[in-house]
Order: sequence, then structure tokens, then C-alpha cells
Amino acid sequence: MNGGFRLNWPTGLKRTATRVRWFQRFSQLKAGLDLQQVADALGEPYATVYRWADTFGYPFPDRRRRGRVSTTQWDSVEWGSRDAVIARELGISRERVRQVRASRGMGPSEHRASVQQFEQFVAAESQRLHGLPVAQIIQAYGSQISPQIARRIARAAGIRAHDPESRWRSVDWRLTNRDLAIVWGTSAKYIANVRARLGVGPSQWDARSTRNITEPTYVSALAQERERANALGKRPAAKAKSEHLAKPQPVASHAR
Repeated sequence: MNGGFRLNWPTGLKRTATRVRWFQRFSQLKAGLDLQQVADALGEPYATVYRWADTFGYPFPDRRRRGRVSTTQWDSVEWGSRDAVIARELGISRERVRQVRASRGMGPSEHRASVQQFEQFVAAESQRLHGLPVAQIIQAYGSQISPQIARRIARAAGIRAHDPESRWRSVDWRLTNRDLAIVWGTSAKYIANVRARLGVGPSQWDARSTRNITEPTYVSALAQERERANALGKRPAAKAKSEHLAKPQPVASHAR
């Protein structure tokens, strides 16, 4: 079972029930396994396995005794890499890398730093992120981050999950019902109902005014709303409706 390997009881070591039990377990192992392999095979913590392997003289490639990382090696480490990558390159544990990173004041890896920045963004912008799809949250963040990580952080921060009605929460309700209806490909009456349901108040601009087109704030708000709709694959139902956006016309009272 152990390939002819024979483990001998250490001279002078007193026998106890616990020691005998551990000795028997190690006696069943093949020689030359590293400590992580031994820990996996026995289903025990790494530190516990190290203690008993050292006690019984089990022949393992102990990196803590024969593979110490020199100061020169630490000096040449690319600290922007993740701890797991550095640990693999140096043949040590991630915990050891974390300890040295902290002792040298090197700060988090680029990956960890980006995660922390996203966590800060979510915490600061939580109110406007509720109900948004993960893709939109990442777009609002403005930098790259894994959707899986973004979703986990958002949920941990209590951000409500996306639902079909959530797009209306981010709509610029300063715009008129007619403008929003054309941008989102629906009716002004439906927009009016959504406005009332959300309690966002009336529009800032008068749908009957012809001066809107010359007001920079209005033009900018309308352009940004179009971009949001385009990002979600929404298009005006017809060219004639799009032309209405550029030239306000008198409408019924419910369009406001």
C-alpha cells in the first residue's frame, strides 16, 4: 500500500494513544508526498500534519526547511500579482505571501485593489444601483471587473436584484412623458402611469414648449437617455417619432 516504505518509531519518543494513532496513519502513506498532499490524504489541517510528520521523521519535501525564500527573491516579487500567483512561483503558501506583503507594506494586489475600489463604489452609490442588472452596475462603475465578483459584492452590500421594472428607476424623470415614451418605445400614457407609481413628480420641461431644443441641459439629458436606452437595446418605434424629439410639438395635457 505504501510502496515498501517503512516508518520507524522515533528513538526515545514515549508512546501514547494519540501518538500511536498518528504513527499508524503516517505508516500507511507513500514516501515523498509533500505536506499539502499528506493533508489532503489524511483530511487534516496543514499545520497539524506538519507537526506529526516532523515528529515521526516522515520524509517530505519541507519547503519551510529546504526552500526558504531569500531576501533577494522577495525584493524581486511583482507585488501587483495576486497572492496565489506569487505563492505558486515561490513554492510557498498564500498565507506566507500575505504576511510578507503586510510586513513590507506593499499594499494589496492589483486584483484586490480593484475589488476594494468596486466595494467602495457600491457602498457610495448603493441607492442608485438598486434593481440594476449587473452589467449596468459595471458600466456605471466605469472600470473592468468580473461579473461574478460584481454580483457577489452587490448582493453582499444589500443591492436589490434586477427586475423587469428596474429600468424605470434610472430614467431621467426631468424629461417629458412624450420624450421618454419615444426614447423607450412605448406610449406617453404608460410613462405617465409609471411616473405616478414611482412618485417622481412632474417633468422639469414643458412638452409644449419649443424652447427646449435650445436649452443645453435638456439636450444633454435627452442624449444621455438615448444612450441608456441604446445600451439596453431599445430603439424608437419609428423614424417619425425620433424626429419629434428634435422638434417639440404641442401635446395633450397627459404628456407632461
